[in-house]
Amino acid sequence: MKSVHLISILAAALTLAGCERNNPATLAEAGLLNYEFPMAQGDRPQSGKPLVIEFWASWCGPCVALFPDLNSLYGELEGTGIQFVALTREPLPYVREYIRSQELLYPVGVDSNGEFGRALNVTHIPYAVIVDAEGRVVWSGHSGRLSKARIEKSLAPKS
Repeated sequence: MKSVHLISILAAALTLAGCERNNPATLAEAGLLNYEFPMAQGDRPQSGKPLVIEFWASWCGPCVALFPDLNSLYGELEGTGIQFVALTREPLPYVREYIRSQELLYPVGVDSNGEFGRALNVTHIPYAVIVDAEGRVVWSGHSGRLSKARIEKSLAPKS
């Protein structure tokens, strides 16, 4: 009986701790809309344009398994005005070498101190966030659920 009570108290404490998080409504509020992180490959995203951010790591098997799908998705997004960047917390020199070996086609940046991950509530990887032109998160979830249709629907004007 004591263990059930202890579990209930622990669950309540964790719930309350989660409720106390003060997360910004937009990347602009967090001061992150300039996307100032080092790029291992490709161009840094520009503020004022929609963006898909994909969080990953080289040691994450499910992340690596998604590379071919993300290469294809990036190709589908070219010319649409929707930007794409994959972010990892791994060291820049390692990331540069690793992505060459994996033949990644899309832009890859390094969120070395994890500020983008924290601001966007990333708790696991692979994880993706769709951000509109104003820096508002319009969708987030498992990167394997990304598709051109999902991205376009998430960014479509709400009537």
